[in-house]
Amino acid sequence: MKKYNREIYKTREEWLAARALGGSSASAILNKNPYMTRLELLAAVISKIRNHEEISNNRHDDATNEILQYGVQSEPLIRKEFALDFKHEYIVRSPKKFEMYRSIDKKYLTATVDGLLIDKKTKELGILEIKTHDVRGRSDLENWTNHLPENYYIQLLHYLLVINDASFAILAAKLRFYDFKNEERQLERTETRYFYVKRSEVVNDIAFLEKAETEFMEVYVQQEKIPNIYLEF
Repeated sequence: MKKYNREIYKTREEWLAARALGGSSASAILNKNPYMTRLELLAAVISKIRNHEEISNNRHDDATNEILQYGVQSEPLIRKEFALDFKHEYIVRSPKKFEMYRSIDKKYLTATVDGLLIDKKTKELGILEIKTHDVRGRSDLENWTNHLPENYYIQLLHYLLVINDASFAILAAKLRFYDFKNEERQLERTETRYFYVKRSEVVNDIAFLEKAETEFMEVYVQQEKIPNIYLEF
């Protein structure tokens, strides 16, 4: 049974104001977000409730802005590439401007996805998430070797939690590999990787995440309590 609503907003400001706990928030709640801790998220959410401010990770340097702009401009191209690569497997629906999905039971759980998929064979609903990432160091390289980084895995779990009738989620990652052994750090190559998460195989992880997000909002945010610094996942 479908337990979410699809919302469309007229402006970016309305869309930003309506956002609550999303995919990036989910990884921060589990202390797996490299850009924001649980305590920082708590402060940001409480501030937004009080002052109607946008939740931000405070990353505004020039390098970050260039990376963000690359991601924004690449998204429709990567979605089109995915549709071409998997034209026999999936129907791809692009998101509408200022579109959002919201849980009916827990309205503070929202999702802004990069596309919806229909499996042509099974007719099952799926979620498409698109990422761009610069691999600039050895630890970064290891983080993307043979598995999906934890923060992005948690983001997919969150989307499956909100869009509860989706059977799977796919993350399409456009990676830019730089020569981190050279001081000039020149771009060596690019590669697109696809990661598939099937709902039936991650049911326990989704349940764990839902419990953590519910506790975060209904205990720590609404009662303004300080959460534990660490949460095992």
